[in-house]
Amino acid sequence: MNKQDHRWEDYFWPNSTVLKNKLFLYDEQELHQKELELSFYRQVELMEHPIMGNFDEEHLKEIHAYLFQDVYDFAGQYRNVDIEKNTCGFVHYEDIPIRLHEIMSEIEGDLQSITSKDAFAEFLARLFVQIMYVHPFREGNGRAIREYIREIAVVKSQNFAFGPLDFLWSNVNKDVLNETIHFSTVFYSAITLEFSRALVPIERSHKLG
Repeated sequence: MNKQDHRWEDYFWPNSTVLKNKLFLYDEQELHQKELELSFYRQVELMEHPIMGNFDEEHLKEIHAYLFQDVYDFAGQYRNVDIEKNTCGFVHYEDIPIRLHEIMSEIEGDLQSITSKDAFAEFLARLFVQIMYVHPFREGNGRAIREYIREIAVVKSQNFAFGPLDFLWSNVNKDVLNETIHFSTVFYSAITLEFSRALVPIERSHKLG
């Protein structure tokens, strides 16, 4: 057994497929349900008091750490194994730091060219897809990345003439997102459209919420 196999096994309780967790739960379904509940409560807290970061790699790690602090010891830590989902392989674990740095170091420059809400939606769609393909954490990537996208949308839209905006994930058709994510490295239009629907004026979002 190689080192990565050992590291893979280290994520689980011995002789099981249940991730080690702070709740000492040994049933996969029970863990899944508690993880959803506890991360949801933490996400509600972040909506009221978002993490004040620079939208760099550390910012994303802090979001993940906050969301999953009640469940996993690896909250806020990059995975140290290679993973794939639905036959889609993600970035090699050793390349995670440099790949995220490459993506996030371009954010401020990309924002300078944005002049419309649709362009902002496309920017967010590309950023979302790029980070999702890195898949930096062992578990909870989607929730951490969604919160990262929401925070960057709210903060950065303050500087636009068409802002300020909120980002409502409830406006995003998750089926469309899941169906198109595998093709989105080339075709961003479907995700951009969903993200454009999610971007709403702050005043309107307060009325809806």
